Amino acid sequence: MKNKKIAVVMVVLAAFLCLAGCGKKIDVANWKEYTSPDGTFSVKADEGYEIVDMQMDNWLALEAPDGRDSILAMQFAKSGGLVGGFGSLGEAIAFVEESNQLSDKTEVEKPESTVLANIEAYTYKMTQDGYTEEFTVVYGETDFAHYMLMYSEAKLKRHGKGYFNEVCAAFKENADVIEEKQSASAQISDTLRWFNASNSILIAVNGWDYNLYGGMEADQASQMAAAQVLDNSWGVTDKAAADETLDWLLSEGHRVEFAGEMEYLAECGMNEVSEEEREAFFLENFEVTAEQAEIYAGWYGAYTERQEDAASGWDYNRALSQIANFYLAGYYTLEEALDASMDVAEIIQSSFDSWDDYMESYFIGYEYWADESSAERRELYEQIKSAGDSPFSVDFNTTLEKDW
Repeated sequence: MKNKKIAVVMVVLAAFLCLAGCGKKIDVANWKEYTSPDGTFSVKADEGYEIVDMQMDNWLALEAPDGRDSILAMQFAKSGGLVGGFGSLGEAIAFVEESNQLSDKTEVEKPESTVLANIEAYTYKMTQDGYTEEFTVVYGETDFAHYMLMYSEAKLKRHGKGYFNEVCAAFKENADVIEEKQSASAQISDTLRWFNASNSILIAVNGWDYNLYGGMEADQASQMAAAQVLDNSWGVTDKAAADETLDWLLSEGHRVEFAGEMEYLAECGMNEVSEEEREAFFLENFEVTAEQAEIYAGWYGAYTERQEDAASGWDYNRALSQIANFYLAGYYTLEEALDASMDVAEIIQSSFDSWDDYMESYFIGYEYWADESSAERRELYEQIKSAGDSPFSVDFNTTLEKDW
């Protein structure tokens, strides 16, 4: 589910390449330090640039007033975020290249840096609206993040050879700001960590940070992203629609349809055969594959034990996910979102005995809704459980407290 990331990066690169126009070559008279909106990093460049709002707090875009050249620095936090959480620098590079129509990749001289490690440098070409632009990209990483620094200038060069390498060499991180951000994530309460654990699969699938409520910091970029997801996937554009969606998830969701289908199977005679004979019953009475028969037999067995709760974990999980999105999109206040999350969490705790019990219900509901295997999500669940910062370290039956 990298599509949200792809959309963001494609739009940014297209906009970035439109910044550079034409002009005469000049030398740098005075250098100036430019800092990202969130304060985590900075670069030094010609003092004549103007900062362009890219609507991402951890990205920095600079444009010459006459449009002769542009610099873009993009940070991909390793802990996650709207665009981040890549497993390696190579994965980040591949993502950028694959999510844009880049061509003519050519390796170029790498800048020196005391901050960035594993540096790679290339030129690319990208065509937008019939116009082809060449630009330079430098990739590197720190313990905190992967970085991509881009430079585009007019055919009539503004700066001399090696200017962008000097910009990259002057790149630095603000350790104090980064430490503050990491400390804030580490200090999340057990109750908020419990909320995130219950929804950590989707947070991880999106490449976000399960140590932040909702997976992302509440800022302009996450507000736009959440609003777009809610509109496209749920038709939610305001608080009234958000309330209606939440009510549906908690009162009906997909578990009611799931239960109805299981009851139909019982009426067809499934309740009269033994557990061992259920797969054969499916194959004999329905047009299904052996794999489908096995899946349905498992669902029916879970339903006979749990009724609607055999799949309700899927609905409750999505309820918690959407509540967080309602907050990020600006439809709920933080207090409203946390209060609503508490209500759902209490339902979950009263319906299940453990994280494994709850997640099994989630996986069954996911399989029913998506009509596909939950194997990848089950594997992801095991990975998150074993992670050093796993939100599942909070006991499922811990007493949830309103500490906000």
